[in-house]
Amino acid sequence: MSHDGWRAVPVVESCPIPAVFDQLAPCRGVDGERVVGPEQMADLREYLARVPDPRDRRGVRHSAGSLLALAAAAVLTGARSFAAIGEWIADAPQRVLAVLGARFDSRRNRYLAPEESTVRRLTQQVDGDLLDGDLSDGAGEPGGTRPEGIAVDGKALRGTFPRTGGAGVHLLAAISHTTGDDRTDGIVLGQRQVEAKTSEIAWFTPMLDQLDLTGKVVTADALHTTRDHARYLVERGAHYVFTVKENQHRLYSLLNTLPWHEIPACITENSDHGRTERRTIQLAPLDNYLGYPTTDFPHTTHAFLIERYTTHHNTGKHSTHTALGITSLPTPQTHPTHIAAYVRNHWHIENRLHWVRDVTYREDHSRVHTGNAPRTMATLRNLAISTLRHHGWNNIAKGLRHMARNPTRPLTLLGIPT
Repeated sequence: MSHDGWRAVPVVESCPIPAVFDQLAPCRGVDGERVVGPEQMADLREYLARVPDPRDRRGVRHSAGSLLALAAAAVLTGARSFAAIGEWIADAPQRVLAVLGARFDSRRNRYLAPEESTVRRLTQQVDGDLLDGDLSDGAGEPGGTRPEGIAVDGKALRGTFPRTGGAGVHLLAAISHTTGDDRTDGIVLGQRQVEAKTSEIAWFTPMLDQLDLTGKVVTADALHTTRDHARYLVERGAHYVFTVKENQHRLYSLLNTLPWHEIPACITENSDHGRTERRTIQLAPLDNYLGYPTTDFPHTTHAFLIERYTTHHNTGKHSTHTALGITSLPTPQTHPTHIAAYVRNHWHIENRLHWVRDVTYREDHSRVHTGNAPRTMATLRNLAISTLRHHGWNNIAKGLRHMARNPTRPLTLLGIPT
C-alpha cells in the first residue's frame, strides 16, 4: 500500500434523519404552510398498523395502531411520561383524534380520547422487537462515496433499575453513519432489548439479522471485538472497524508491538466547543507487509492507531487519548481519513441519540419500568429525535417546543395527512 500523498483533511460531521423514512413528499401543514423541512417520511400509521395487538379482543375500544400513533405524536411534542401523553391526548382537537384513528361515538357524535391507562397498558404488552422492526422497515437506503457505516452500542435505562439492586432494562441499538449525505446519517436501524443475565454480545447478531449489511461497515466498541462477530459480519457481506482493548489480550499485545514509530501518520486538527484537538492516525497492513506480524483474528487486513491530543482553551489543560483497532476493509478503502471518520462517527450513537434521550427526555429519571413499557417509550423517543433532525432541528428541545404549540405539527412531520 502506498502512503504517498497522505494529507490532513477535516472530519465532516453529519446529522440523523427519521427511523421511518420511505417516500418523500412536500412537507406542509393544514394551512399549506411549509413546516420546517423540505421532505417528510411515509405515513407513520401504515407502519404502526402492522404491529400485532397483544390485548384480549374482548373490551377493546381503541385499536393498537391508533394508541401508538397518539403516543408517538405526544412524544414528538415533548411528553416524557404516560401522564404527559394522556394529557396531550385529552387536549387533542377532534380532527387530530379523527386522523389518528380514535373511536367515534355515534351517540355523542364525537371522537373519544383514550385514557392514559389504556395507552400505558398497551405499551406494557406490545412486542418491542416487532414495533422496532416495523418502524425500521421504512428506513431509506443511504448513499455515499465510501461504504456506509452502522454503529452498534448499548444503553442502560437507569430509571428501571431497582434502588435495592437487581436487573433493569438494557437496550442495544444500531444507527447509520458516514453515509456522505446529511439526510441519511443517523437513521435508527434497529433496537433489541438485552435480556437479564445476558450481555450485549449475545444480541449483536440477532439485532443485525434484520438489516441488509451488504457493503456496509459495522463499527463497535471493544466489547464486540470477538471472532464470532467478525466472521458473522464478513459472511453477511459487511466489513468491520473494531477498537481493541485488553479484553483481547493477545491481539492487543500484537498491535501494541507494531513499529508505529516507523509508520507514516495522517494528522488533522480542528478547534470547536472551547477546545483544540489534534488527531493522528496510522495504518499498518497485517498481511506479511514489510515483515509486520500477522494475526489469526478473522478477516483482519489492517491495524490502526489513533492518538488524540486535546487542549482546553479556558483552563489550558491537556489530555491524551490513544486507541488501537483493526478493520477488515480492503486496501483501497483504508485511507487513514476513512478509518478516522468511521471511528469518530461511531460516537454519533452516543451524542446524537443516547445523550438527547437522557438530557431532553430525562430518560434515566423515568420511573416507567413495567413490562415492555420502557422499551416502547425508548422506541418512540428514537422516532421523535430522528424525525426532528431530518427536518432541520439540531436543537431537539427547541423543536419539541415548536411541535407542542400546534397539535397538527407533529402529525405533519410523521407523514400523517391532516
